[in-house]
Amino acid sequence: MDFFTPEQIALLSATTVRVDFLTKLEFRSDTVFYWNGNTDLVSGGSTWKPAYGAMLIDGLAVPTGTASAAITIQLNGLPEQATDLLGKALDATPDVQQQPVTIYLQLFDSNWQPVGAPIGIWWGFMQPPRVSRSAMDDTTGAIQSISLAAENAFFNRSRPPYGRYTDRDQQSRASGDRFFQFTPSLLFKTFNYPDY
Repeated sequence: MDFFTPEQIALLSATTVRVDFLTKLEFRSDTVFYWNGNTDLVSGGSTWKPAYGAMLIDGLAVPTGTASAAITIQLNGLPEQATDLLGKALDATPDVQQQPVTIYLQLFDSNWQPVGAPIGIWWGFMQPPRVSRSAMDDTTGAIQSISLAAENAFFNRSRPPYGRYTDRDQQSRASGDRFFQFTPSLLFKTFNYPDY
C-alpha cells in the first residue's frame, strides 16, 4: 500500500500545489478540528471548522533527531466567534495539559476541493494556553489572541519511568520492597569484607 494515492502524487508533481494545514486538538472533553479556510471542510471523515486565515502555526520543521521540539498554534480574534478557540481553551484549561494535537496537510484540486485523506505531518502534546491582548490606539482596536504551545513526541522522554534508585520509585516498581529505604544510611558507611 502506497503512502500517497496516484491522484495525490499527480497533484504534488504539478507546477502549482494547493495545500493547507488542518489542526486537530483533542481536549479531554471533546475533539475540535480547525483549518485556515473560510468554509466548513469535510475531509478524512471529519468536519474542519474555518479559522478565516487567522490561525498561525509557528515552529513546524522536519525533525532531524530525537530532541524535543515545540510548535505554537496562535489564533487571533475575539470571543464568540465561530471558531472560539479562545473560549474553548480557557474554559477547558485543565483539559488541555498534555492532550494530543495533530497537524495534517490537505491537498486540494484546482477548484479547492480536498483530494485524498489528510496527511499527518506532526503530533505532540498541548501545554496550557496563553492569552495576550495588543494595545488599543486611536485608529485600531485591540486584538486578543490565544497561543497553545505543543511539544513533540520526544517531550519528557528523558525521564525514565520509576528509574531512580529511591524508595518512592521502588515502591512503584515493587510494592512492599524495602531495600531502598536503607540507601541513605549506607552513605559513607565502611564495610569490611570478608569479615573473619
